Amino acid sequence: MRRRLATAVTILAAAAATAVPAAPAGAAAGVLTINGTDHADPRGCHALAGGPYSVANATDQTVFILRRSDCTGEVVGVLLPGESDQGDGAGAVFAP
Repeated sequence: MRRRLATAVTILAAAAATAVPAAPAGAAAGVLTINGTDHADPRGCHALAGGPYSVANATDQTVFILRRSDCTGEVVGVLLPGESDQGDGAGAVFAP
């Protein structure tokens, strides 16, 4: 039973790690505001400084808030265009 549970956890962890889609050729159009700093037409991984965060997505793409600063680990938030979020315990924001 423990072996099955360990296998299931491993499969779920691998699926979560690949949940962030590969970045398309172009950057997101618009502005991504992270902790008060605007990023025009953002693309890729944007590390958070740690502690509380605030993210406003004024782009045309969905962005992902991730647990680790290298844009790996658990996805802790998903922001559609026009949405914003604030919280604690995230390490990075990924803009495709």
